[in-house]
Amino acid sequence: MTVGRVTVVAWPAQAGLGVALAEAADRAAPFPGLGPLPRRPIRLILAPSRAVFDSLTRGRLPSWSDGAAFPDPGVVVLLSDRPTVRLSGDLRHELAHLALRWRVGRPLPLWFEEGYAAVAAGEWGRLDALRLNWQLARGRRMDLEEVDAALRGDATDAQTAYALATTAVLLLERWGGERGLGALIARLGPAGGFDAALRQTYHMTEGDFEERWQRDLSSHYGWLAWAQAVGAFWALLGLLMVWLVMLRRRRDRVRRARLDEGWAVPPDDAPTA
Repeated sequence: MTVGRVTVVAWPAQAGLGVALAEAADRAAPFPGLGPLPRRPIRLILAPSRAVFDSLTRGRLPSWSDGAAFPDPGVVVLLSDRPTVRLSGDLRHELAHLALRWRVGRPLPLWFEEGYAAVAAGEWGRLDALRLNWQLARGRRMDLEEVDAALRGDATDAQTAYALATTAVLLLERWGGERGLGALIARLGPAGGFDAALRQTYHMTEGDFEERWQRDLSSHYGWLAWAQAVGAFWALLGLLMVWLVMLRRRRDRVRRARLDEGWAVPPDDAPTA
């Protein structure tokens, strides 16, 4: 089945899902710092089981992986054993890998590629920030080389590594101002290296960036940020409890008022049963 520039390969039971995802891929929104996907053909393959997914990806990905992108042939493989809204995010993530590689023309540091795809797919949220705060508060820190290794490690390490990679890319995007990542990506052509692009864009080396990124992590995440986030949660919970107590008291007053209506108070010398 072909939708626009996207050819989808799916098992018969998932044909409708395949068409819907192909339509989403063909109409993908612009990517940060890149713009729209180039008008190149894309092959989207849905794997209905983990065994099929591992076979299609030749077992080269960790067991927790749900998607894969092969930029040179323009192929995206998605694990579709549990079709949910998650697939739309996974598709956007893998398309971001295609878009970045097609623009740059060569591999980049893994932390940047995965962090960029996570940013492009909108995967960073309040829960991720809270989880990262907790990990850093516990002393779980990595440098960028360790992040690269953890991105291909077990699920727990990879989860932390994805969060860290995302914060690194978000920092670069923040420094880019209105252009975001555009200026950096424009200098990441085949001729230059990542360090050279950092020097030209932000006037710093990779080592300088890593040092400033670690400082940024310390200032935005960790014990203080975690305590603030948890404190805000308990403050909201406390306000909710106060509101519930006030609501209960108001209801009790109404009930007592209704019970008092028409109730005659007996004289002091009235007989009792």
